[in-house]
Amino acid sequence: MKRHLSFVVVAGWGVLNGVLLAVLAIYGENSMVFWLWGGVVVLLELAAVAVLASSRSGPDQHVRYRVPDRAAGAVVPAAFGFLLVALAFVYGLWLLALAGPLLIVAAALAVRGSTAREE
Repeated sequence: MKRHLSFVVVAGWGVLNGVLLAVLAIYGENSMVFWLWGGVVVLLELAAVAVLASSRSGPDQHVRYRVPDRAAGAVVPAAFGFLLVALAFVYGLWLLALAGPLLIVAAALAVRGSTAREE
């Protein structure tokens, strides 16, 4: 299962979109929606087949990734934290309660560092 996990993720994404399309069918949506969203579902499933074909021909999937800089793991939580700070100016200051912990986690990761363990 580790070898083809990426295929399962992409195929599951397509199946989830298919389920959402079925929900729209229950509510009686316009036929143009079915053509557009159905096309997306088909493209996602074709992408899943391409991922499966590439994972069969390529080497095993990496389990651990090395981060080039010790503090690079702080980038993602910091980016989401700053995004929430920017959105707080539009949607209200209550978003700062969500941004604060993310920025604290980012600061902790920047100070401590986050790299994969040496094997």
